[in-house]
Amino acid sequence: MNHRMIPPLASVALIVACAIACGCVAVEEQPVAVNTTVPVESGWNQATVAILEQYTLTRSNQEAYDTFNGSVVSQNPAILLDSNGDPLYYRYYVQKNGEPFYAVQVSANKLLGTTVTAISDFGYIGQGGPVNSTMNGSDSCGAETGFVRVTPIPSYSDKYTQLMLESWEAGDTYAQNVMRDAKNAGIDLSKPLSDEEQEIVGEILWEQVRQQRTLPLTQ
Repeated sequence: MNHRMIPPLASVALIVACAIACGCVAVEEQPVAVNTTVPVESGWNQATVAILEQYTLTRSNQEAYDTFNGSVVSQNPAILLDSNGDPLYYRYYVQKNGEPFYAVQVSANKLLGTTVTAISDFGYIGQGGPVNSTMNGSDSCGAETGFVRVTPIPSYSDKYTQLMLESWEAGDTYAQNVMRDAKNAGIDLSKPLSDEEQEIVGEILWEQVRQQRTLPLTQ
């Protein structure tokens, strides 16, 4: 984990005051550069929760349960780049017994406005074909980088940009809360879950879903 040294509040205030006094920074015009690239760890949280939803929220779908029970999500995603070479999607591989058989694709740019974009076998995983045919290189454990033939995210208005960021943040917060509650319950989501752990995770997911539904809408 990267750590940053945070200067004392008084020092920050002094730096800002000096910058304003010398005219380096205008009081009313201080543009803030927003980094919209999604951290890989956040993407893994989102992908993991998406897979957990497939088989722990309900047992009525026996096919989904049989498919994903005993699986884990690799923490090393494929990084899909746009035509400018910037991260656009992360593709996390779902593995069972060490073999990838499914994948979760999540946004690598918050401006897409959503977290999980696809859960699929993408037509070739586990069928003897390349792990990702759109990439320049491939690795069955999911550690490759390549280009997706799509245009970069366009420049949005400030209002629309904020809307996209808030939409992504809502999905990310949900995933973070599920991961936090599972950790507090002593459950390691990087490993296959026991039946008892699945029951606990299912309860955690339902609770977080209920909380999301009761959140007030942003005006």
